[in-house]
Amino acid sequence: MKNINKASAFASAAHPFYEANSIPEEAQTQLEDTAVFLVSVTRRSTAEAFELGEHLEKAAALLPEGTLEKWAVERCGYTSRHIRTARAVSRNLEAYKAMLVELAVGPTVLGKLSSATPEQIEQAIGFAGLNGRLRVQDVAAIMAGSKQGVEPKPEVDPYDAGGLDGLKAIIAIKVREGMKSFAGHIEEIRAHVVEALPKNNIVKKDLAEKTHLTARLAHRELESLVQFVQPHPNSKHTMSSTALPTKSGWEKLSRLLYKMGSETYWPDKTELRIWLETEVVPLLDWATSKKAGPIWPDAKAAALAVPVAETVVVEAPKGSKSEVASVPSVEESLTSMAAAFGMVATVDLSLPEKKGQESIPTLTEALAKTEKRVQRPAFLAKAKPTSPPSATV
Repeated sequence: MKNINKASAFASAAHPFYEANSIPEEAQTQLEDTAVFLVSVTRRSTAEAFELGEHLEKAAALLPEGTLEKWAVERCGYTSRHIRTARAVSRNLEAYKAMLVELAVGPTVLGKLSSATPEQIEQAIGFAGLNGRLRVQDVAAIMAGSKQGVEPKPEVDPYDAGGLDGLKAIIAIKVREGMKSFAGHIEEIRAHVVEALPKNNIVKKDLAEKTHLTARLAHRELESLVQFVQPHPNSKHTMSSTALPTKSGWEKLSRLLYKMGSETYWPDKTELRIWLETEVVPLLDWATSKKAGPIWPDAKAAALAVPVAETVVVEAPKGSKSEVASVPSVEESLTSMAAAFGMVATVDLSLPEKKGQESIPTLTEALAKTEKRVQRPAFLAKAKPTSPPSATV
C-alpha cells in the first residue's frame, strides 16, 4: 500500500515538470511507461541493473537536454548519483554485458566497474572467472594496480597477437600507415610537376629524374594496398597480383605511375606539356582528393590530350617477339605526327564506298563472281579437222 501511495505521489509531482518543459503528450505517455518500470525495479540482479540504465537512456532521448536527472528525481524518487551511475553502467559496460550477467556481478560492483578502463574491466572479468566472485574492493584494487596476485596486463605487440583479431590489428596498421605513405608520394610527384609547368621550357630529363623513383614506389604501394594475389594464369608455380578493373580510375592511375617510373615511356618534348596538364595533374588530383567520391577529371580536358603509345607488358611464351606489343597503331602515329604541327588529325581507316566499276573488288567478291569464258565461234564447230601438214625437213 505504501508503494502505491509513493508511486501516485511521484506521478502527481511530474505534471508540473511536464508543463514547465512543454513535453508533448505522446512523449509523456512513453515517459510514464518508463517511470513505472524505474519505480518497480528491484536492482537485485545484473540484468536488471543493465535494463535500468537502458530505460534511463531512452528517457533522456525524450526529454530536453540536461533535464533527465530532475525528471527521475521528481517522478521516480532516484538520486542524481544513482542516475549517473546507472547510465554509466549501460554505456560503458554494454560490450561486456553477457559475461558480467553470466558471472552474476552485483549492481554495486557494476557501478564501481563502470568508471574503469577497458583493460581494467577485462582484468576484473578475468579475476571474477578465476575466483568465482567479484567485490567492490577487488575492482578498487585492480583499478589502483595494487591487487595482490593480479599482475597488470602487459602490452602486447600487435605483430605477436594471434588469431583473427591479431590479423585485423596489423591490417589496420597497414591500411593507416600505407595510405599515408602513398598519399605523401603522390603529393610529392604532383608538387614537382606543378613546379615545372609554369616554365617556358620543361626539361624532361630533369623532371623525370625528380619523380621516376617516387612513381615506382607509389605504383608498388598502390598495388600492395588494393590488389590481391593469385596464381599466374600461365604458370601455376608463379604468384602475381590481380589486375584492377579495366579502364577504371585506379587502373588508369596505376598505368600512369608505371609509365612515370621510366623516362623511356614519357612522351616527346613536343607532347610533354599537354600530357602533364591534361593527364598527369588531373589524375594525381583525383587520387588525393579528400572529397567523398571525387568526379573523374573533366572529359573535355581528356579529349585534348594527345594519345601516346604506351608500352603494354605481355606475358609471352619463350621465343616469341615481345616488341610487337609496344608498336603504336596507325591512328596513334598519324595523330601524333599531326599534333607536332599544331593540328588535330581525324583518322578514318574504314574501307571507301564502291563507286561504279572503279572500285577494286575484295578477294571474296572476286572468287564469288562467275568467270566469263570466251565462246567458240559457231563456224569452227562445222569445220572438219584435217590432217596436220607434214613437217618439212
